[in-house]
Formats: sequence, C-alpha cells, structure tokens
Amino acid sequence: MFRSTLILFIFLISCSKSDDLVFDKVVYENDFESNNSKNLSNYYISNYNNSNVLGDFNNSGFSLHLNELDKHNKIVISFDLYIHGSWDGNYNGFENDDRPDLWKMELGVPNSYFNNYIFETTFSNSPCTASYCLKQSFPNRYPYLNNPNTDAYNTGLDRLCNDKFGGPTTLYKFEKTLSHSDSSAIFTFYDKLYQPNANKNGINYAKCDESWSIDNLIIRIINVK
Repeated sequence: MFRSTLILFIFLISCSKSDDLVFDKVVYENDFESNNSKNLSNYYISNYNNSNVLGDFNNSGFSLHLNELDKHNKIVISFDLYIHGSWDGNYNGFENDDRPDLWKMELGVPNSYFNNYIFETTFSNSPCTASYCLKQSFPNRYPYLNNPNTDAYNTGLDRLCNDKFGGPTTLYKFEKTLSHSDSSAIFTFYDKLYQPNANKNGINYAKCDESWSIDNLIIRIINVK
C-alpha cells in the first residue's frame, strides 16, 4: 500500500512539474507535398530529388505569416535546407571584387519596422585543400570562418541542373529557438548571391550555379515558466 501511494505521489509531482515548466505546441507544419500554400507569400514550389520543396530560390526568397498564436515566450523553427550548386561562402575568389554568398532568416512582427531577430550566414560547397578553401560561416553568423559543409547533414546530393554550372547539393538540418511573445510572427528567408560568371553567351545559369530550397518546415511555440 505504501509503495503504491509513493509511486502515485511521484507520478503526480512529475506531471505537475512538467505542466508547470513548459507548453509546447506545433502551430505550422508543411512538407509541401500537397502544394499547401497557407500562410506563405512570394513563394513557389518545385520538385527536387523526388520530393516537393519550397524554392529553388536565387537572389529571392519567401515569407511565412503566423497569427493568433497562443501565449508563449519562445518560438522554435526547424526545416531542411538544401544548398544547391557552387556557393562560395565568405570569399568568392573574384579578384578586386570579393563578396560573400549570404543567406538570411529574419523574425519580425506585423506593422513593425524592426525585426526581433536576424540570422545572416554563408554557405560553401567548394572543395577544401591546403592551398584552396572557400570558408563558410554556418552554423555561426557571418563573418565567422568554418570549413565548407560544416554541420552538414548530407553532402554530394544530386545537382539541381545537369550542365557545367553549379555542383552537388548539401543538406542542412536547421533549427533555432528564439525569444518571442507576440501573437503574430513573420519569418522571412532570402539570399544575396554574387555570381558575375553565371551569364554565358546570353544564357543565365544563375539558378543552376547557386540556389537553395526548403522542405519539412515546422514552427512550434513554447511557454517556459
């Protein structure tokens, strides 16, 4: 009898602590297989590696709008990020005009001129040897220096285009937990890619050369007391 009462007491205390400490709710989930465009703007859906993805984007991006969120103080975003082609990271190697290949995610609130959070980083799909290595910033903010493909989930995936431009794709599993308490949120994703050599004989190879896509986008809100 005493043992049963003790087990019940421990169970009730455990549940009480768990309920008191955290509220966790998925408020958005999209794998884009049904072409669901709810809450998205400036987007388009394509097929990569036998799966629908958001993108591919090149010097462009999209926004995700969320409203009527329950009370919370943290917001968690996770997704698969595909980096297609010959991203050059922090330094592109062009003499006298060296610019980074930037990728950005911003979190803001409606009717505000300020963003709560800005994450600006770079990616590199270049080879890395003792004599040649174009560094990237991810998983840190730009201008931090890491080797190409640092923290990649998978490398050497299929090219976006079967031509001389670009290169293999790298997959990153992206997740951030951010402070946020407003009832609305706007996530904005975009890039600033530098590709002076992506136009040959009047043909623009920009997307084949460098672009990005997103899949399995999930947003959760958490209330930590």
